[in-house]
Amino acid sequence: MTKYLIGMDIGTTNVKSVLFAEDGTKIAECGKEYPLYLIKSGWAEQNPEDWWQAAVETISCVIRDSGVEKSQIAGIGVSSQAPTLIPIDQGGNVLRNGLIWMDRRSQPETDFLEREIGSAKVKSITGNRIDPYYLSSKILWFKRNEPELYKKTYKILQINGFINYKLTGAVTTDIAHASLMGVYDVRRNQWSEELAELIGYDTELFPQVYQNDSIIGTVCESAAKLTGLSTSTAVVCGTVDGSAATLEAGAVDVGDAVEMTGTSTVLNICTDEWRDPGLLFEMYHGLKDILMLCGANSTTGACLKWYRDNLYHKESCEAREGESSFDAMNRLAAKSKPGSNKLIFLPYMAGERSPIWDSYARGAFFGLSLNTGKEDMIRAILEGSAFGLRHNIDEAKKIGAPIRELRSVGGGSKSDIWLKIKASVLNMPIVVPDISTGAPFGDAIICGTGLGIYQNPGKFAKEAAKIKKIIEPDTKWNERYNELYEIYLSLYQNTKRDFCQLAEIE
Repeated sequence: MTKYLIGMDIGTTNVKSVLFAEDGTKIAECGKEYPLYLIKSGWAEQNPEDWWQAAVETISCVIRDSGVEKSQIAGIGVSSQAPTLIPIDQGGNVLRNGLIWMDRRSQPETDFLEREIGSAKVKSITGNRIDPYYLSSKILWFKRNEPELYKKTYKILQINGFINYKLTGAVTTDIAHASLMGVYDVRRNQWSEELAELIGYDTELFPQVYQNDSIIGTVCESAAKLTGLSTSTAVVCGTVDGSAATLEAGAVDVGDAVEMTGTSTVLNICTDEWRDPGLLFEMYHGLKDILMLCGANSTTGACLKWYRDNLYHKESCEAREGESSFDAMNRLAAKSKPGSNKLIFLPYMAGERSPIWDSYARGAFFGLSLNTGKEDMIRAILEGSAFGLRHNIDEAKKIGAPIRELRSVGGGSKSDIWLKIKASVLNMPIVVPDISTGAPFGDAIICGTGLGIYQNPGKFAKEAAKIKKIIEPDTKWNERYNELYEIYLSLYQNTKRDFCQLAEIE
């Protein structure tokens, strides 16, 4: 009897659940969006119950649409955006909205930790720097600003850990999420008591850490009633969305690289050792014994969505039949020439992670003129995000991380003009795999590995990730982009102090 697997990814915009047969065939897919609460500049929250309700609905949907018997669904694996602060009490009740990866409110706590401990010390233990992106400073903000809720906190979960708790009742986290929390000793594979003591909290706050493919339990009765799953369906610990997407793309060997563009753009380069990541960061791959050097631009896709929602209200009217509003915007961007009529965009609309690590950086259009059209502005956003990707790749090259091949997955991989811009900015071909669910197929592979279905998951992933197309760079575009890239880099350096001063104005 054929076995089936569900891969689920909890993103910043939506939950996507996909049902796969064990041979990798996609059977059914369902997605559901939920709100993002941008309470004030630099603050970003989501309601964990929104994730759970979306998970319930999408699981129910793929079971219903597929017609597959629930007894045939062998397991489910969940990945998620990361890292996120989700405090729960002893009864499993969520104490506040989750502070997601995008939230930068803990910059004062980051500055405090930098003074008191220093990034060099933290990096020697966790492999990564001190920054509001990680949970070390977010938890300190929580302790300082919401002490009563902090006192009630039993455990701090990650998003997939929260979904897994709702599915099984088990309180867990996976090794990939642990590596992004800022208090995990990656060389000893345990929570760092030393760092926790220096920062001022107890490691008892953190769940037990499991390998990504570890089976943590089966679906409990209450979750089975809500989702339609069987109580015999196994749940594996899961991973971070970028790890799952990298595996889905078939990137499992040293030098394989993937860029995943959705709300943000994440660059993952497969390596086999922890190193000083420089201005980048490190985490675990979806498979054992593989590591990743990572770069992340926080709001690339979000910038495009922001433009659509606020400055370009006619895009849905201009979309052709069967097109999305983003398809219409891509067509319009293609009408602008490379360089966007001498318009450059800084894609830092919620601060930025690597390689500038600046909570106060903000977006900017530079070079606006009376000749600037909306096609130029849209293309400038696409080009600005490509410059951000190149900035991260340049930093990877500085520390000797080889890139043998670059693959593209996620929503951004559906845009031919965006892919062509990226290839030309980077001056390297971009490979687009045929399977591109974003992360759920990677989740399914991890799940199947834990269940013993895949004996060689790396080989299976590579064979499944058939090449759909290869986008070659345009030499003339590259020449123009080389000129503009230097201006892009200097723009931030010349305005860095001004962004900081702007942030100080109430």
